[in-house]
Amino acid sequence: MSHTTSRLSLSFFAMSLVGCIGAGSVQAQTLQDSLWHGGVAVGGTYASSANIAQTFNLSANAVKASKEDKLGVYTVMNYGSNTANQIKTTTAQLLRLGGRYDYNLSESRFFFGGSELETNKIQNIDSRYSLNAGAGFKLIKSDETSFDLFTGIGYSDTRFGTTIPPSPSSKKGVELLLGEESTHKLSATSSIKQRWSIYPGSADIGTRSTFDIGLATVVANGWTLNASAAVSYTSKPSNNFKRTSSLITFGFGYKY
Repeated sequence: MSHTTSRLSLSFFAMSLVGCIGAGSVQAQTLQDSLWHGGVAVGGTYASSANIAQTFNLSANAVKASKEDKLGVYTVMNYGSNTANQIKTTTAQLLRLGGRYDYNLSESRFFFGGSELETNKIQNIDSRYSLNAGAGFKLIKSDETSFDLFTGIGYSDTRFGTTIPPSPSSKKGVELLLGEESTHKLSATSSIKQRWSIYPGSADIGTRSTFDIGLATVVANGWTLNASAAVSYTSKPSNNFKRTSSLITFGFGYKY
């Protein structure tokens, strides 16, 4: 969810971390029925006058949980371009794939292992992969609210596109992971989910942080109306890029 400038756009796009929404109702807890639940959304915008601006968005996620463990996978793609005077400029080019496996030690404690792959050309990230593992604690677990704390250690390797010395062409190293996430059932059809993660790294890679929040309301038969926001921060961006970037989206999705 990284972008070089703040954007507000109407688009058919749902964040992968919106939450588990049922067909006609929402739940704060992940269903532990050993079946896959998730959602997918695609869409975009198109505007034509003296200039042509277009965007395309895709988001998908799936979770399979039981009383013993949980597996979650997700993917996000965001592409945008602007054409002026017959010159086409790419304004967004993001692709992210990731997943996490949780193993429950008890009703309130779990181990986890996760990984993520990313490319974000606009932020000069040619490729990034990260691996992490750790433990978490389920602080609140009710029908209306779930709240988890987690911490761990990981490794990341980021390779940049065009670099100007003394900016390095890549950064890699060990990083810590500190985070929290929660889901809140606002009504029978609406829920909000948020996640905040901080990655304090070694001196070379610096500190990263991401915050995602999404509101989803079931319209009918699994179709949802979504609003979401994402903010990312890095203490040592490539080529003196902005440290903070944000994205706000509105759209429609489908949950199963």
